[in-house]
Amino acid sequence: MNNQERNWLNLFGKYTPETTTWHVLSTSYSPELEVIRSHKFMRAFKTNSDRSIVYHQNTYYLPDNQIQEKNWQINQQECNLADGVFHPEAETMRAIGFGNDTSIWVSKKIKIDKMFGSEVFFQQEDWRHSIIPVYQEGNLDKIIIIKENQQNFPTQVDAESIEDLSGKWQLTQTETKPDLQTSLKKLSQQEIQLDSLVESNQNWFLPEKVFVSLPQTITEGQEFKLLVGRQITPNLYKQITSQYDATGNLSNLISEVYELED
Repeated sequence: MNNQERNWLNLFGKYTPETTTWHVLSTSYSPELEVIRSHKFMRAFKTNSDRSIVYHQNTYYLPDNQIQEKNWQINQQECNLADGVFHPEAETMRAIGFGNDTSIWVSKKIKIDKMFGSEVFFQQEDWRHSIIPVYQEGNLDKIIIIKENQQNFPTQVDAESIEDLSGKWQLTQTETKPDLQTSLKKLSQQEIQLDSLVESNQNWFLPEKVFVSLPQTITEGQEFKLLVGRQITPNLYKQITSQYDATGNLSNLISEVYELED
C-alpha cells in the first residue's frame, strides 16, 4: 500500500454505503475566550459500493426555520493526491489522516491577505471533536470548537479545561511531510509541559479540555507553528502540530498520542 492509498483509508476507511451522520454543536470563541456564536448542523458521509467515492452532505439549520444543504463528491481517483486528499470545498487545502483517530484539514500555503485556518479532528468511538483556528489578514480572529456525536446533537459544551497532565507518558509520534512520507517514533517516560511547547506562541486552555498554542499574528517571511491538543480521557492526550516555513508553505505535520504509563 502506498502513501496515497494509506491516507485515503486513514480518512475514509470507516465509512460504508450506509450513511454515517455527525450531529454537530459548533461554538466560536474570540481570542479573549468570549462566545461569539453557537449553532448546530449535521454532516453526513457515505460511500459507493467499492468505497472509491465519498458522498459528503452538510445540513445547516438557519434562522426562520430555514434548512440549507450542501453536497460534495470526493472521488478517490481525482481527489486522492500525492500531498493529501483534495476536498471540492477548498482547492488550497488538503485532508491528511494519521491512522490513530486523528486527522487534519490543512492549508498547504498561507496568504496573509486571505482568511487562513485548519481543522484538527480527534475521534473516540462515536464522539468527535474538531478545533479550527481562524486568521483574518494575519491576525487570530477566532477559535472554533466543534463537538459532534453519531446518534444525537450534543446539548452543551463541557466547560471543564485541562487540569492535570502530570505523570509519565508513553508517546507515539507520527511525523508526516507534505509529500505524505511518514515516520513513526515511540518514546517512554515522557512528561507533558504544555506551557513551554512553543515559546513564541500564546497558549489557550479552552472548554472540552482543548489546548491550543498559536501565534497572535502571522507575518510574511516568518516561520510559525500551530498546535492543537485535547485530553481525550484522564489517561489519553493527543495533539497535532502544523509547521510552516518562511515562504508560507506547510513544511511538516506531527501527530502525537500520549498514553499515561502505569
